[in-house]
Amino acid sequence: MSPTQTGLIIVAVIVVMAMIAFTIQTVENQRRERRMRLLLLKDQVRRATHLLHTLPEHYITREIRDVLVRYAQQRWKSILELESSNDNRQKLNELNEFASLPLPVVEHPAGSMTLHTDRSHAERTASLLRELFQFLSELKASGLLSGVHASEVIYQVKEAYTRTRIDVELMDAIEVEAGRGAAAALPRFRTACSKLQSLNQTQQLDRQLYELGTHMEKLQIQVEEERKAREAEQKKRLAEEAAKQDRFKPGGFRH
Repeated sequence: MSPTQTGLIIVAVIVVMAMIAFTIQTVENQRRERRMRLLLLKDQVRRATHLLHTLPEHYITREIRDVLVRYAQQRWKSILELESSNDNRQKLNELNEFASLPLPVVEHPAGSMTLHTDRSHAERTASLLRELFQFLSELKASGLLSGVHASEVIYQVKEAYTRTRIDVELMDAIEVEAGRGAAAALPRFRTACSKLQSLNQTQQLDRQLYELGTHMEKLQIQVEEERKAREAEQKKRLAEEAAKQDRFKPGGFRH
């Protein structure tokens, strides 16, 4: 074999090895890209389902649920195109079954002026609503949510956030009542009640407003009784002072 032929064989081997290496690297890049795409899609599903199942049911409207469910369904379908496993198909079926369920009717807790059990509960809800607002804003910016629909759903989220902050104001009023009494707390309750009434366009807050109104009536009676007691005490004190002054007048002491 001549040196030229040997050289050509060497070059051919090098070219073939380079092509094999390129093919392997291409396949590996595609596998890595597919894996990263799957991780991203599953992370997006987790984000949507986290909001869907963590927000208080009071705040899950039909529109909010539909947006979150549709987004998760689209992501699961994309996942199945990349990884058609039984587990992934089962997850999509479970989501479809959940989407077919009627929206639960949730009543306001009887006997409670607030929707939330305590301040930390309200703060967690506020944090979730801020997260949902950010999520919807991203969908709107990316064109995945139409302008009119986005505005409606985002308005519902803002309204829910406002209601949560009012709950915190009510908890502040309850603390003021416990520490400083009915008279100091009543204006705070009235302010919160006025804000709730402005949100009650669909009468969904009637029960909470009833609980709040009942409590304010009791406070008003208490404030009135305290006022009357103070007036009676003041009247009694003035009478005692007047009687004491009469005793020191000329002829005030008689035997």
